[in-house]
Amino acid sequence: MYIGELSKKSGASRKAIYLYEQMGLIPKPTRKGSYRVYSAAAVTQIQTIRCAQTLGFKLKELVEALASNTGESGAGLSLMLEQIELKRLAVQSQIETAQAQLLQLNQFENELRNSPEIMNCEVPVDSSPKGKL
Repeated sequence: MYIGELSKKSGASRKAIYLYEQMGLIPKPTRKGSYRVYSAAAVTQIQTIRCAQTLGFKLKELVEALASNTGESGAGLSLMLEQIELKRLAVQSQIETAQAQLLQLNQFENELRNSPEIMNCEVPVDSSPKGKL
């Protein structure tokens, strides 16, 4: 199929498809004259890329796993599963950080409501200037 049809079927723009091709995320298509001809498998590959992006993966993170995914071996799948686990750990860490911050916000709010004159915040204050003065 030509790039226009691939774009419609996969939901990716032509520019994105060219980028995926350039990065090695999808195989280089065959040529028919000056036209690129993509296989039907490219639709699934692009949908996988787009799904991974919505889950927080950067294209650079996908290159090794998807480039080695030949369909014959489990190497690409294994690498992708490793990437998913790393992403899961990163998200869990962000959740824990956010929960700790939420707890501190709740404690600070309670202190202000109970004793507004105290204004006690146990978070270290960085006195270095931020932004433009």
